[in-house]
Amino acid sequence: MQNWSFVAMQYYALILNRTYVVSVDATGIAGRVCRGLTAVDDGNSSTSYVTAQLVVHGDLNDPNSYISDALTRPNRANFVLSHADITSVIYNPRKKWGMGPYPHDGRIVVETSTRRREFIILGNQSGREIAERLRADVHSFKSGLLRASA
Repeated sequence: MQNWSFVAMQYYALILNRTYVVSVDATGIAGRVCRGLTAVDDGNSSTSYVTAQLVVHGDLNDPNSYISDALTRPNRANFVLSHADITSVIYNPRKKWGMGPYPHDGRIVVETSTRRREFIILGNQSGREIAERLRADVHSFKSGLLRASA
C-alpha cells in the first residue's frame, strides 16, 4: 500500500476548528494539526482586526493553502488511529454549515468503537474518492490480519 494524505478541518468545542494533514499508511491514519483556528473575513471593520490572522490566504481551492507552520509544532490534538480500530468510513456529500467561502467537498466520518471523527474535506479534493480509498485501505489491512491468523 502506498502512503498518501489529505487536508481536512475538524470542528471541536462547538464553534472552534482545527485543520489537519491526515496521513494514511499501511497501519492506520495519523492527523497532525497544520493550522489552528480559521475564520472567515466578513468585511466587518470591527472584527477584521481579530480575524485577519485567522483567515486563509492564497488559492482556497489548493489544499496546501490551508497548511501553516503549525505542522512543525507538537500539538496534543494530533492523533493516530489504527486501521484495526476503524469500524466504518462514511462519506457525507453535504456541505458543512459555517464554512463560509471556504470550498470543501463534504465530510468523511471515521468511526471506531470508542470515537467518531468528522473531517471536512478542504479545497479541491474529492471527499468521495478519499473515503473510498480509506475504506479500501482499512479493508485490505483487516483482510491481511485475517489471512495471517489463518
